[in-house]
Amino acid sequence: MLGAQTRTGPPVFEPNDTEGLVTSPNPAIRQAWKRKVFWKATANPPQGYGKAVPVPTPVEREQMTARLNTLSALLKATPTGSTGEGFWMNESRTLGGIDTSALPPKLPAARFPHQFSTGLFPFYHSDVLQNGQWRLSVNGETESVYFEFNRLPGRLRQPVVAQEDRGANASPLEFYLRPQLTAKWQGLPIYDQEVLIVARAGRDPWSPVTVGRVLTAALKLFEQDRKTAEDRLAGLKRTNDETQSPEYEKKMRETFERTNGALRISRPSNYSTRLASMERELAYNRQRASEQADPQRDAKGFWYWNPWDAHEAALKQLAAAAGLNQPAGFLPVTKPGKKDGRYRIAGAIVPWPASPECREIVTTNYDYFDLTLPRSAPQMLGIYDFGRCAKAEGDGLTSLPVRRWDVPPQGCVRHAQLWRELDWAKFAALIQP
Repeated sequence: MLGAQTRTGPPVFEPNDTEGLVTSPNPAIRQAWKRKVFWKATANPPQGYGKAVPVPTPVEREQMTARLNTLSALLKATPTGSTGEGFWMNESRTLGGIDTSALPPKLPAARFPHQFSTGLFPFYHSDVLQNGQWRLSVNGETESVYFEFNRLPGRLRQPVVAQEDRGANASPLEFYLRPQLTAKWQGLPIYDQEVLIVARAGRDPWSPVTVGRVLTAALKLFEQDRKTAEDRLAGLKRTNDETQSPEYEKKMRETFERTNGALRISRPSNYSTRLASMERELAYNRQRASEQADPQRDAKGFWYWNPWDAHEAALKQLAAAAGLNQPAGFLPVTKPGKKDGRYRIAGAIVPWPASPECREIVTTNYDYFDLTLPRSAPQMLGIYDFGRCAKAEGDGLTSLPVRRWDVPPQGCVRHAQLWRELDWAKFAALIQP
């Protein structure tokens, strides 16, 4: 058995050493560099179902389990998944889940597909000595990746432009910029460098939203930006009133006399110099307060007029009614200074595409699913946090190098290698055609 040491690569073992055991600095913990991979699966109960939405039936659970078994079999069939050394794989499965608060009110929630998933946790083989016996391959900390069926990806990393209130019993409906196709791996799209999605042909996980609908939802954001500006201006006006008052001047002179009055006799010229400086400060404070309480349409006043103008433009746009039924786009503010005061919505809602800078506004497409299919039917499959572990570049998949060699590689190193070896055509075939 080798002792722990600082390494820049894996340790070397004798050919007949099947375990490759290395003790850590703690003699009660060891790692097994050459121990073969094995897989262990655990199941979690369904999550998120309301009283009116039936949980998965035993038959549906069997169907979802069978699909997850097929997914696991594809991963286990790879060289890394079948004969890999130094790590083992924990599968955390969830058989069923629906966020009922997010569903549209008219959608028949009882027909909505079950979400089901498996999270993969590649742990290096780590044994612990307890009561004179080695407990083999215990859990630790690692980087997980989730394979999720029937989960709509939502906004991913995109900003929310506005939200549509749907009442106390439902979460707001988010309108956001369409997630961007940042790469493809084996012909499958990766969005926002984060999630690889397998979708059914001809079905879009996101749906466009009309200008009128987004603008109506965004109107309160325009109002809030304007109110923030109005409240700030009201404060500046109060400050100006105080600064122009006789009481303000009186307090400044009283403070000056307390700190400098003795100089009137002992050092008259110094007293006069300081008095003149105080009077210049008084005049400056009053001029500055007056200017701030009356913002002009220039760089100094953009904080007030930008949100004011944006709110007025939104009101006129809604009143004119032209183009409100067209797909919506978001045109961000790009001119220097024009973003000042635009805290909640720094752009315009316009018909898409209005210009190359315009981004399409979408929402989650709950009509993506075919509700005539069984609820356990796999209609979408996503690898969430794909970008956490690998980046698709052309025909290759790059990933971070092994960062430490005091223990066998685990986490993202193993995920990325599994993906390089996976049969992606069979993976894509896991969803409903």
